[in-house]
Amino acid sequence: MSIHQLLESIKKQNISSNYLLFGDEHFFIDEIDTCFLKYTIPDEEQMFNQKIFYGKDTDVFSLMNILKSYPIIGSKQLILLREAQELENIQELEKYFLKPVKSSIFIICFKNNFKKKIDRRKKWVKLIDKCGSLYEFKKMYENQIGLWISNYLNSFNLEIEKKAEALLVDSLGNNLSKISNAIKKLTEIINSSKITLSDVQNHIGIHREYNNFELQSALAKKNNKKVIAIVEYFLSNTTNFRPQPLIGLVFSFFSKLLIMHSLYGKPDKFISGALKIHPFFLKEYKIALNNYSFDKCVLVIAELKSADLKFKGIVGSAKPDFIKDLLLKIIS
Repeated sequence: MSIHQLLESIKKQNISSNYLLFGDEHFFIDEIDTCFLKYTIPDEEQMFNQKIFYGKDTDVFSLMNILKSYPIIGSKQLILLREAQELENIQELEKYFLKPVKSSIFIICFKNNFKKKIDRRKKWVKLIDKCGSLYEFKKMYENQIGLWISNYLNSFNLEIEKKAEALLVDSLGNNLSKISNAIKKLTEIINSSKITLSDVQNHIGIHREYNNFELQSALAKKNNKKVIAIVEYFLSNTTNFRPQPLIGLVFSFFSKLLIMHSLYGKPDKFISGALKIHPFFLKEYKIALNNYSFDKCVLVIAELKSADLKFKGIVGSAKPDFIKDLLLKIIS
């Protein structure tokens, strides 16, 4: 079941008694959390039959006591456990799932992090799968974000220009929360049914000429003047500029370009999928393909790795303005 289908089933009250929502994409978990709160319990009953717990602030046994209780009024109660990854002894919930109470709608929101992830082999997880529903939400690849943005905008009856969509993805990556906030901000400002490139540049804090989007384009075209202008703008912003992310951006670009050399002759859709890039950027990569040979890409990647070590102080050292010389060397 897709995220859209799940949200629709919640709105229609076509739900199970137990849900485990987990994964690396926290945006979807929060969206479903909100939907359950809005549509499960009638407004007049929420004070009595709707309870929210946080993993770090509760204990599993108190939680189970609430789950085993019955609604004060009405036919069901909603128990929502947020930040379940912080709940100690969460495996003890298996005792509840052996004999769950049908009138308790139990939603577990488990947000994966570096330390804690869901192990599907655990008994309590298997029991939820048996008596309820499991939904895992993985981070989306950047080449999938464009379609998500279009679908998300449909809920606001809006469209977006392809270049504006691509700039959002390039600037905000696959962070759906940031993209969602940017879109909501735009819906409050613009008086049109279509978001334009100018809208994104003017209202989302992305400089019209000097941004990663334009730097990548300038590198692809070997536009020396544009590369210098953008890098000098970055360097002038001494408070926020850090060379490592910029090296990472250029490294990613040339790594994908290297892969693209091996995909010569393949269909565009196959290539954009293999590179995990927004289809809009493929034209740019094709331009770069003619400007940088396979061997040149290999040399560039080696230079970037060396520069990264210098900026980290592992091998020698480098000042921030070294990045300008590095990029000029790349496009020479």
